[in-house]
Amino acid sequence: MSIRRALMIFAVSCCLASVNAVPVAFQIAQQEESESDVRTACYQMETSLFDFFFDKGIVISNSPVVVTRDESEREVMFNQSMMEASQGGVKYFVEIVCEYDVSGSTNPEAALLENIRQVTWKVIDLNTDKVLGSGKRVPPAARNYRKAEKGVADFSFGIAGDIYKIIRR
Repeated sequence: MSIRRALMIFAVSCCLASVNAVPVAFQIAQQEESESDVRTACYQMETSLFDFFFDKGIVISNSPVVVTRDESEREVMFNQSMMEASQGGVKYFVEIVCEYDVSGSTNPEAALLENIRQVTWKVIDLNTDKVLGSGKRVPPAARNYRKAEKGVADFSFGIAGDIYKIIRR
């Protein structure tokens, strides 16, 4: 074996050893008092989370966004999704609850920051079933953004950043 080939094998081995892709799964639950379809803002949030974690080199998957009216219904959905993620070899599961209040909204169907009351999340290590961290964010004033989509995307990237800090501890 030539020295060049041995160095090449060594370099590839070092690269493979340094790859540390962490599989993460998440599910967004849309919490709302009334019967509703999944809101556009939830889909935008889901897309932003994928974009953020993909850019960080993290393998991510998700369960479909669900609409829930109470905590017990939401707990059943999260437990089911966690079980599926665990069977898929995922290390971390993120429960995200997006609460809406569209009672005073002039456009309740739009993806607007003012329609979101708050977003809470919890990061769970599926190997130990321990909660590694949690958080909550209230959206900033929507008037700071010229485009509504930009506001929801920026808000979602902030949430993703907070989740990323918990995962990388």
